[in-house]
Amino acid sequence: MRKALLVVLVALIAVSVSEVSAESNSVARGQTNENSLATVDLGLGTKMDVSEPLTLNQCIKIALERSPGIRMAGLDLKVANLDVADAWANYLPEVDANGQYRFSDTIDFGWERQNYDAQIAASWTIWDHGRREAGLAQAKANERAVQNDYDRTEQALIFDITGAYYDLLQAEKLIDVDEKLLEISRGNVEKVTAFQEAGRAIPSDVAAARVQQANDELALINDQNNLELARARLASLMGLDPGVPIEVQDDPDYRIYTEAALVTREELDLEDSVAKATQNRPELNRLRARLTSLEWSLKLARLNRWPVITAEYNYDVLLDDYLRDRDNFKKYRNWDAVARISFPLFDGGASARREQSAEIAIQQMREDMSEREREISLEVQQAYFNLERAKKSLDIAREQVRDATESLNVTQGRYEQNMVIFLEVLSAQARYAQALTNQIKAFYDFKIAKKALQRAMGTLQVED
Repeated sequence: MRKALLVVLVALIAVSVSEVSAESNSVARGQTNENSLATVDLGLGTKMDVSEPLTLNQCIKIALERSPGIRMAGLDLKVANLDVADAWANYLPEVDANGQYRFSDTIDFGWERQNYDAQIAASWTIWDHGRREAGLAQAKANERAVQNDYDRTEQALIFDITGAYYDLLQAEKLIDVDEKLLEISRGNVEKVTAFQEAGRAIPSDVAAARVQQANDELALINDQNNLELARARLASLMGLDPGVPIEVQDDPDYRIYTEAALVTREELDLEDSVAKATQNRPELNRLRARLTSLEWSLKLARLNRWPVITAEYNYDVLLDDYLRDRDNFKKYRNWDAVARISFPLFDGGASARREQSAEIAIQQMREDMSEREREISLEVQQAYFNLERAKKSLDIAREQVRDATESLNVTQGRYEQNMVIFLEVLSAQARYAQALTNQIKAFYDFKIAKKALQRAMGTLQVED
């Protein structure tokens, strides 16, 4: 019997030790994972700590370094830069070196003079009737168009990060509201239960209080789930794993707004906003650059229909002969200059059709620009009026919270004095909950509306 008890005791100790060990390993793994997520590599040896709450600018900077869309746009810009460098290279001389070794049934294998030869040749186009100029200008125009594509991608990412950032803060604030409402509902359940025991409330009041408490508990669970989704969405937009437990800093303007009703509200003029958008929008600037590129294409097409005059200079050195007889360098070099004129007499109308196609493409681009200007003007107006509405909503929402708070306090006091029924308390509580929610949404809608107008104007960028 004692041996059996001893065996059982040893087994229990072994199980306990293994559980403690497993728990320690799990904690160690968790700490390792947490430490591995503490920093984010931004490239070029730069790292950012994400274990502390991040500001909006920090989130944007991480996204600009890690977003696949930004990286792809950056690669497109590098290709455009290379095209400009190629266009510049046409102004420089070309130098070629070539050599060969041969033997055959008539030439023995060896290192005699007839076995090998080498040559260096250089050529330089002095004038080509403006072809290189047109090619370089066209490459630069295409580069500007790609740069505007990059700017558009960057501004879109900044706006998306800003929206996700404020969505996360809004989700956190809604949880605070849910917890406050749940606390009120629990207090109501206790109060109504006590009133029922004292004969001052009926069972249906207790049931209604418990239903409201259950609804508030469900709302809290739903908003907690929305919070985690908002956190994952922000991490994903930043180019991080959605499971990274990032935290963000609260906007200091929110506390100022709720306590003192002071929020910075810049006064903007609609016509001025539209004018800035017409000047700054990357989409329009891209179309302008494409139009310039098409105009140079038209010029090149017209050059092909007219007589073309070119001038070239060539210089050759027979390197192998020079190395054998360095005293007679003049014998092994030669140069020539060529002036050439060509007349396109007949090509089946191909050059004329290329010119017509270029003219049509220019007309299409101008129509596209006009249509895009109208769309951007409408977009700016919508963003402008949305911001104006958001400004007015700030004051209305804050007054609504003040009135709903006073109504709830008065209604609860009157209920305690048995002057109103419990359903009026629940109604006042519902108005209070809606007012708090409206206040949170009004503030963050205002913040996003400001960024939306900046994006519509083409001035959205990382703030210092």
